[in-house]
Amino acid sequence: MKTKGRILFYNLQTGNGKLILDTKEKLDFSVDVWDDFEVGPEANILVECDIDNRIIKSIIVPSENQHIIQNKHQVQGDIVSLGDEKAPKYSVTQTLQSYFSHIEDVIGEPPEIINTKAQLDYFLSKRFLLTAYNNLRSLDPSLHEHREIKEKFTTIEGLEKAYKSLNEKVDIPELAFEMIFLRVQPAYIQYQKQKEKCLNGIPVLTKLINSLEPEIKRGEENLKSISNKKVQTELKEKLKKIRGRYVDAIHERACLSEELSEMVDVKAIYTEKYFREFERELSILQVKYKDMISRILNYKAYDLDVSIWKNASNSRLIQEFFRDAGIKGGYSTKTFLRYYLDTLDKEKLKDEQEELFKLLKHLER
Repeated sequence: MKTKGRILFYNLQTGNGKLILDTKEKLDFSVDVWDDFEVGPEANILVECDIDNRIIKSIIVPSENQHIIQNKHQVQGDIVSLGDEKAPKYSVTQTLQSYFSHIEDVIGEPPEIINTKAQLDYFLSKRFLLTAYNNLRSLDPSLHEHREIKEKFTTIEGLEKAYKSLNEKVDIPELAFEMIFLRVQPAYIQYQKQKEKCLNGIPVLTKLINSLEPEIKRGEENLKSISNKKVQTELKEKLKKIRGRYVDAIHERACLSEELSEMVDVKAIYTEKYFREFERELSILQVKYKDMISRILNYKAYDLDVSIWKNASNSRLIQEFFRDAGIKGGYSTKTFLRYYLDTLDKEKLKDEQEELFKLLKHLER
C-alpha cells in the first residue's frame, strides 16, 4: 500500500527515524528502506511510502518536492567571494564528487544489470563460491586457464574494494570531513602550514633562549674578573654576538606567539559552516553507491557462478568426480552446496557453516 507522510525526525548517526502518515499513524524506519538517491532523509520533508502490514518497505521523496529540497541545500561551485580569502575554493558537492570519482570509474555507466532478477547475494555466497571454485580447480587445474573467469574475478575484486572503501574511509564523518573537504582547500592548507610553523618554532626558540641565558651570565661574570684588555675586548665581542642571538630569538618567539594567537582558525570556521551539509551529502552518496555496487556485485557473482559451472560441466575429470561421489542435481553451486552440507555433523557446526545453510535457502528461493 502506498501512502504519504512526513518525517518527524532522523538521526544521521544511527540511520533511524520516525515519520507520521496522512492517517496520523506514526512508524519507525531505517535508512535501509530509503530508496531515493537524489535526496537524503531529514526532518520535516514530505515522503511517499510503500507499506505492507504496518512495515515500511520503501520510502522516496515525490518528484514535485525534490527540487525544493535540492534548492535549499544547493551550494555554488566556487564560493570564493571578493575580499574573503578564507572562504573555501571548492564546495562540499565538488569535493565529494572528486572523492567518489574513483567509485564512478569502477562502476562506469550504471548498468541495467543492477535491476535484473539474475542475482546471487555476493557477500553471503562469496566464501563458498571461492571454496567451490578452488575445489573444482583441484579436480581439474585447467579450469583456471579460462580467461573469462579470471577477468570476472578481477572485476569483482575491484568492485568489492570500492565497496569496502565506502565503509573504511568515510565511516566517521568528522575524519571524512577533514580528509575529503578540508585538505583540498587552499586556505586550510595555508592555515595548517602557518600553525605548524608556529607550533614547531616556539619550543625550538625557547630551548635556544634557555641555553643562551646561562652562557651570557657566565660571560658577564668572567668579564669582571679579566684585566687583560685584549682578552676583555675579545670576550665583549663574543658576548655581543650571543646577546644578539638571544634578543633575536626572543623577538622571533614573540612574533610566532603573536601570529599563533591572532591566527584565524579556518578549521573551526569551516567545520561550523559546512560540516552538517557535508555529513548530509556524504550519507546520501554512501547509501547510493553502496546500494548500486551491492547490486552489481550480486549480478557479477551470479554471472561468475554461471561461468564456473558452465566450464566445470564440460570437464571429464569433474564429471567423473560427480558420478563417483553420487552427486545428483546438475552442475551448480546449489547442488555442490547440498553435497557439502550432507557431509557435515549437524551437531558440531561452526558459525561459518551455519551461514552456508542460509546460503542454501537463498539459492533455493
